[in-house]
Amino acid sequence: MAGLTDIAWILDLDGVIWLADEPISGSARAIQLLDAAEHQVLFVTNFSALTRRQAELKLEGCGIEAEGRVVTSAMAAASLVKPGEQVIVCGGEGINEAVKERGATPLDPLQNSVPVRSIDAVIVGFHREFSFDRLAASAHALHNGARLISTNSDPTYPTPHGLLPGNGSLTAAVAVAGKVEPIVAGKPHAPIANLVLERLGLERGTPGNIVVGDLPATDGLLAAELDFDFGLVLSGVTSADQVDTCDPTPNVVAPDLEQMVEAALSSA
Repeated sequence: MAGLTDIAWILDLDGVIWLADEPISGSARAIQLLDAAEHQVLFVTNFSALTRRQAELKLEGCGIEAEGRVVTSAMAAASLVKPGEQVIVCGGEGINEAVKERGATPLDPLQNSVPVRSIDAVIVGFHREFSFDRLAASAHALHNGARLISTNSDPTYPTPHGLLPGNGSLTAAVAVAGKVEPIVAGKPHAPIANLVLERLGLERGTPGNIVVGDLPATDGLLAAELDFDFGLVLSGVTSADQVDTCDPTPNVVAPDLEQMVEAALSSA
């Protein structure tokens, strides 16, 4: 392994740090251990509804220092728009904030009256206000030349009470209605991987670094995109009896983040 201070941990949130609003036992202690060992920690989530500061505050509510250590799929999606563009946001406040920070204009399709041909892009992210009218307005813009950007293609969203429809389900509806293919910005795709590398000051394939998550299809493939190790925790959507069929195959498996971090530090 690389030297202690050379290691970066790219951590998912849902299924690793918390399930919905319930912290996973030991996750705060795991971050304390990594900070004490002077590892780099970056929280990377496909959940786009929260602003960056809201995500930081939610982590801080779990006892985790998070300021400046969060990257969201909303930020990745906004990186695909240009300053000055007009963007329909079919999603939450996290996307609106990120689009504004990019120098573009976020538009609510139900509140803003903008000529449809002047819409440059539609960004779809997880939100509970998805409706037929939002779907129709987004599709109309896509029929007139706007490009479709999806924060992520996760089909479901884990909660302590089971799986809810995720943004991949919402994006599928918009893509079918709009007759276009989406550009996906979040895990495991290149836009969010590039933000991670930029934030950490690393290059693809830097040895010793690890992506930790509960879902091979997003977290594992992000690790592959970055050419980092993949650590699978069983505290989210993947169960122990599914490990042997995981693709990509995890480099390390643990019941939760705390136990993974303890094992890594004890073997360093």
